[in-house]
Amino acid sequence: MDSKLQAAENQQQGQQQHAGQPKGNPLAELNKIGGFGFVESVVDGIANMNPTRKARKEIFLTDGNKEEERKELLQKINLWVNLLEGNDSADKMAETCKSKAQAADQSLKSNLKNTLDAVRQLETNYRTVAQFYKNTELDKVDNVSIVNASLDQVSDLDNPLFIDAIAEEFKNYYDRLDLRDNYSILAIPGYLGSNKVIEKWAKICNENKVMMVTDFANLDKPDDVVDLFHSANLTGGELHRSNVIMTCNWLVGRGKAEEVGEEENVELPPSTSLAGKIHKTLMSQVAAGKKHGNINEVDAVKFELKKSEISQLEKMGLVPMVNEYGKIMAFSAKTLFTGDNIGLQTYSVVRVFDYVTKVLLDFLNRRAFENWNAKNEDDLRRQIVQFLDNIKGPDKLIEKFKIVRFEQDRVNKDRVWLDIRLTPYFPTKSFVIKLDGHKGDDGNEWDAEYAQE
Repeated sequence: MDSKLQAAENQQQGQQQHAGQPKGNPLAELNKIGGFGFVESVVDGIANMNPTRKARKEIFLTDGNKEEERKELLQKINLWVNLLEGNDSADKMAETCKSKAQAADQSLKSNLKNTLDAVRQLETNYRTVAQFYKNTELDKVDNVSIVNASLDQVSDLDNPLFIDAIAEEFKNYYDRLDLRDNYSILAIPGYLGSNKVIEKWAKICNENKVMMVTDFANLDKPDDVVDLFHSANLTGGELHRSNVIMTCNWLVGRGKAEEVGEEENVELPPSTSLAGKIHKTLMSQVAAGKKHGNINEVDAVKFELKKSEISQLEKMGLVPMVNEYGKIMAFSAKTLFTGDNIGLQTYSVVRVFDYVTKVLLDFLNRRAFENWNAKNEDDLRRQIVQFLDNIKGPDKLIEKFKIVRFEQDRVNKDRVWLDIRLTPYFPTKSFVIKLDGHKGDDGNEWDAEYAQE
């Protein structure tokens, strides 16, 4: 490196001599136009080569930590040499610099755009996973498993390797006596593509008391969502559909970089964001609305929604993402179940019932094969009531409960019947405002009624 810098100095001296300039001391000639300080004001970093600062120059030329600085300085010197050799006036030098800067700028933008295009899918995937953690609002999230599989792999029914693997994982932790490590939420970002695939996953989740959060297709207009969702036949009165939450109106994870020519935003499926919000929120409270449904660290959605369009999507069974009040929020509590049971249409109710069922199963599994007598019956009843009391009331899971039946079967003595009636909390979806007025003492001169939902 030292020899390169010295060679550059010698080259400059030779060129100056060849141009007919004085062959005396170069520093003496340089002093006529301001000395080495003039060069320092033009070439950034060349102060390290000032011949009057011998110690600094020696350190710069020999210090191993300054190797990158030496390479950078050599590049700058060569650029100046080429610029001075190829131009005979300041105007031409300025024009050359401008054209080279423009070419470099265009090359940089082109390379940046190519890079963004190449990593777009990877960026989308990482941002989608990150949204789950951001919406839990926890420093560390325990008990999370991530499967590295593409959307094609988790929707391939002809080669269901990943589907079977996840189903087996769920079964291993639910089909057992100890249910402490069972799974609760499954997030599959993106649209699985067809009713048969979603139904396959829904059945797996229903069998193992897991709530699945996934997405509908990424479309440009609310009308497209309505039309395609109707034709896809994803809702129904089957029980397993109550274990599926489906979002629509994808999030804008990053705006397009217009300065480099990028044409489209980086759009994210909302399912992982909603799953993180559900993880954070009390189980009996749906993660929806301005207070509980705010999605963190995004500020735009694919398309704007009117109130009537939000209502239509919600009634269909979707969970739309809405941009209102300066924030993005989920605005529905629906599952894909469209039967008469309103509880199965509301995912918070389904999750509470699944949770209570799993807790009671785990508890009663631990008391299996104990003799059934009055003492054990009282002890079991007391502990069940204590558990239900602990989850009853405002800011808890259920409004009230009643043990309807807790007795030994009269025929099969090894069977005990436990019937519990739970009253869950339901979210408020709409308010109906009714106003009336009259004029006159007796109210007969004028009266009117006004109602708005």
